[in-house]
Amino acid sequence: MSRSPRFKLTACAIFREEAPFLAEWIRFHQNVGFEHFYLYNNFSTDDFKAVLNPFIQEGLVTLVDWPRPVGQLSAYRDCIRRRWREALWIGFFDIDEFLFAPDGRDVPSVLSDYRDLPGVCVWQAFYGSSGHVERPERPVVEAYTMRAGADITTVKTILNPRMVYRVGVHQSKFLSGEGLDTHRRTIVPGMPPKLDILRINHYWSRSLADLDQKIRRGDASTSALRDRDWHVAFESKLNVESDDAILKAMQRAG
Repeated sequence: MSRSPRFKLTACAIFREEAPFLAEWIRFHQNVGFEHFYLYNNFSTDDFKAVLNPFIQEGLVTLVDWPRPVGQLSAYRDCIRRRWREALWIGFFDIDEFLFAPDGRDVPSVLSDYRDLPGVCVWQAFYGSSGHVERPERPVVEAYTMRAGADITTVKTILNPRMVYRVGVHQSKFLSGEGLDTHRRTIVPGMPPKLDILRINHYWSRSLADLDQKIRRGDASTSALRDRDWHVAFESKLNVESDDAILKAMQRAG
C-alpha cells in the first residue's frame, strides 16, 4: 500500500553567506504554505548555524553541508534522490527569491489545480536596489519595491519529484509531460511572463553593498567569476517601476 507524501509542499535551496536573510525567507515561505525546507550550505563562513538552529529544532529545516564547488545542480539531484517520497511538490529556488500568490491564497491550494502536471514554472519579477546603497534595517520585501519591466524575467520550477529525471536550475526534464507555467503555456524564449496566479519576486541585488558581496561570493551554478561591470549595469535596469504586490498579498493572507 503506497503512502501519501508527508508534506504537500517543500522548498530546496543552496546558499552561501546568507545568514542575515535566512530567517525572513523561511518564515515568509512558511506563511504562504511551505511545510519544510531542505537547505544546502555551500561554503558559508557566517553565523548561518545560529540562525537556522531554531528552525531545525522546530522540525522545519533539514540542513545539509554541501562543500562542493559549483554545487547547485548536484545539491538539487541529492534532494530529489533523498526526498522524492517525502513531498508532493518541491520548489527549487534561491534565498533571494520569494514565491507567493498575489491574491493571498496559500501556495498548496493554488497548486492543487495543477496536479496533472509534473512541474509548474513560476515567472519572476526582478527587483533592484531601490536606491539603497547600504542594507536597510527592514525586511527585504518591504525595503525593495522597485523592479524591472517584463522584458527581464525567467522561471523557476515547483516539481513533482517522482516525475523528474533531470533537474535544472530553471526548468527540468520529466518522465512524462513537461513543466508549464500557471497559464499552462510551454516556456519559450521571449514570451511575456504571467505574474497573476503565482509569482516570484527575485531580489537580485538587494542593496548595492549586498550586490558587491554577491559579485565577490561567486555563483553556485558556474565556476566563472562574476563580472562587476556587467552586474552594475544590469542592476541599473532593475529599478524601473514600483511594485508592492507582495505586501498586498501578505495583507490579504493576514
